[in-house]
Amino acid sequence: MDNDLKKRIAEYIDRCRFCTIATVSTDGQPSASTVSFNNVGMDIYFNTTRDSKKIQNILSNPRVTIAMQKPRLPKTDQEITGIQYSGTAKILSDDEIAKSPKAVVSRNRLFNSLKPGSSVVVKVTPLEIYLIDYSRGFRHRELFQI
Repeated sequence: MDNDLKKRIAEYIDRCRFCTIATVSTDGQPSASTVSFNNVGMDIYFNTTRDSKKIQNILSNPRVTIAMQKPRLPKTDQEITGIQYSGTAKILSDDEIAKSPKAVVSRNRLFNSLKPGSSVVVKVTPLEIYLIDYSRGFRHRELFQI
């Protein structure tokens, strides 16, 4: 396990607050959604409505892909950085939600106080993560496998 790469990936994820999550429907139709997230290490947690397309897709196929980029947009190719993340999504039970990051728990409670039972928390556990950093060379990617 490359601890330096793991540390750089964790630091990058910590600086991001939004990501795009890609899921696939039962008939193979891809779907991508931007979500606000929190993380614990490399695990990603987000809150969404129970009846969303993301949840329907996760229930039929828990494999997801996530892309994230720091808020600052690159001005040149040499400034492109990001994360390409493949993992497994799980809709958390009430007991598991209590172990989620406080911001996710608070947001879930807020959604559910407005319309009880309307919101769920999803945890994505990584299988592999690429750290993209074009400052180290065009199309430079480093793979971290769990």
